[in-house]
Amino acid sequence: MIEIYVSTDVETDGPIPGPYSLLSFASAAYRANKMLVSTFTANLETLPGAVSHPQTMEWWRERPDAGPRQGRILSRRKWR
Repeated sequence: MIEIYVSTDVETDGPIPGPYSLLSFASAAYRANKMLVSTFTANLETLPGAVSHPQTMEWWRERPDAGPRQGRILSRRKWR
């Protein structure tokens, strides 16, 4: 059996779900020899009525190329 390892990262606009939104998530699957098998990414819509945490948004402003943009589905890539 081939072992596959999956690493997943999420980006949010606040510290907890509900009042704040999950903005994006991405996963990468690797074999034990570190060969990339596949990736998946999705940017998501914000939750209705959710707000952005001021400290989290300051972090994003300081790093404009670091991650997702809020407000709509921007892209979705399926496992290749």
